[in-house]
Amino acid sequence: MAEQEKIEFEFPDEIEEKRKATAKADTGELAVEVIDDTPPADRGRKPLDGPVPDISEDELSKYEESVQKRIKKITHGYHDERRAKETALREKEEALKFAQQLVEENKKLKGSVSQNTAALVEQAKRAAGLEMDQARAAYKTAYEAGDPDAVTAAQEALLSAKIKVERLANYKSPPLQNEQTDVKPDSVVQNPPAPAPVDTKALAWQDKNQWFGDPEHEEMTSFALGLHQKLVRLGVDPRSDEYYKRLDKRLREVFPESFADKSVVEEEKPQPRTANVVAPATRSVAPKKITLTQTQVALAKKLKVPLELYARKVAEGMTQNG
Repeated sequence: MAEQEKIEFEFPDEIEEKRKATAKADTGELAVEVIDDTPPADRGRKPLDGPVPDISEDELSKYEESVQKRIKKITHGYHDERRAKETALREKEEALKFAQQLVEENKKLKGSVSQNTAALVEQAKRAAGLEMDQARAAYKTAYEAGDPDAVTAAQEALLSAKIKVERLANYKSPPLQNEQTDVKPDSVVQNPPAPAPVDTKALAWQDKNQWFGDPEHEEMTSFALGLHQKLVRLGVDPRSDEYYKRLDKRLREVFPESFADKSVVEEEKPQPRTANVVAPATRSVAPKKITLTQTQVALAKKLKVPLELYARKVAEGMTQNG
């Protein structure tokens, strides 16, 4: 028979004493570290003394009104910026259109003046050649006739004709202005310089002196061209009023019969100003009332162009475009 285990019975008070003794034996010094696991953003914040009251309808409406005002202000600023950009774009396009119109008009005027000048010079060359042939024939006749006075007169006429031919052969019309490049959108600046005005006094003078270039007045034409070269050599600006005053005065002194119905030009008397604008015969009549947009008015002020002049240019563009 197996050996029976000996079980010792213990009373409850004995068990409690053993537990206290074991706990007392295990007790020693213990270091305790407290770590705050509260999120950094929430540390140190004190709670409210009481519950949060509900937001009233009036406070909510005031908040919504403030937000609406803010949204309206932002929207208004956006539209202001948009309108400013659109205005600047319209002014840029209008400036490009206006500059291109001036360039095209300038080209037409230059082409017209160049063609008229070339035609007049050719006529003067033919007249000078004819005058030389006549002077040679007169010299030959006077020499064969043995008339010394006629020979002298023929020599003077031959010398004068030769000078005219040489001058016309070397004649070069002065440029009206420097060549300009085509207008490009990227080249438009905020304050572009005003284009150089085309001198139209030569055309105006030709309109008043229809004999110039006429085969029946070849002598006067040749004399006028020769006088032109002389005045230029003397330093007289061919675009000035002084140039045309001296030119007319000398022509009336040499050919008074051609100006019998006109008064002699006197240097002492002030000359009335003549209009410099020469309109082509086929040009349409511009409308009397021109409507300008705010963009066009703003551009005219930026370019420092008188509003009336700008309106005329717009009218001319309207008539030319049909």
